[in-house]
Amino acid sequence: MSPRKVRHQQTQSGITNQPSDYESDANYLSDVPLPLTPRTDEELNLAVLQRHNRDVISLEYVAPYAVVYQFSSESQQWEKSGIEGTAFVCALLPMEDYPQRYEVTVLNRRGLENFTLELANASDVEVTEEYIILNSTHDGVPHVYGLWVFSEPPPSSTSHHRTAIAYKIQECAARIEASRRPNLEQIESGHDDYVDEEVPMGRQLSLKEMFGQQRQQDDAWSIRSHSPRRPWTQYGTTLDPDFVRTPQIHAPPHSPAVSAQSNGQGRDVLLDMFRRAGEGYRGVT
Repeated sequence: MSPRKVRHQQTQSGITNQPSDYESDANYLSDVPLPLTPRTDEELNLAVLQRHNRDVISLEYVAPYAVVYQFSSESQQWEKSGIEGTAFVCALLPMEDYPQRYEVTVLNRRGLENFTLELANASDVEVTEEYIILNSTHDGVPHVYGLWVFSEPPPSSTSHHRTAIAYKIQECAARIEASRRPNLEQIESGHDDYVDEEVPMGRQLSLKEMFGQQRQQDDAWSIRSHSPRRPWTQYGTTLDPDFVRTPQIHAPPHSPAVSAQSNGQGRDVLLDMFRRAGEGYRGVT
């Protein structure tokens, strides 16, 4: 038998298919794992918290598991708020009036609503055997929250979490209050600069004292003449000569006789007038 010929499969163009450079590079790169930047647990937790609040700058403490309770004023009992998960004590960006800011956050494992409370004063934090009590006021309504932190007896690694996070919350609240004290003292000293020297300290000014002087000036103006009032005379109000000029009253034609009579010569003047009138009458007739 003649040997079997081996035929190579060719395409219509006579050239076999070869992978392109791009495909070969893609296959090569897909086989090599990309280098990953190692990140610590603190960095990962910080990145997650900054998604919820951009003001978070660092973590002060982390407790693996906590449950948030709320005190009901109606039933006078602690009730679950439905929020439980990892608890964080975070430092926030400072503000002008708040050089140091801290908050307590619990990321909820059971829902989308998280618990976040910014600390204000050390007196708002109270630690009991069972709860870390946090007091706050929202829109004038007081709220009381209880933070229950999971911890197991020693030698468990979680045995210290409740005590440690309670101490950290109290410490952060004290820092906030201490950082605000210089600003409060400066504000109080600034108010003292505006106190009038003539007014005794601690005495409040009444509206009558504040506006009494202006009221007196307003009362001095007349409604009719809009000029300052002057002493009353038997003829009425004496007006300001620069503002209202009193017209001169011209005497009638017989005023000389009246004036002369006031001087003791009225009789002679009247006789003289009648005599002249008679002469003129006779001359006319």
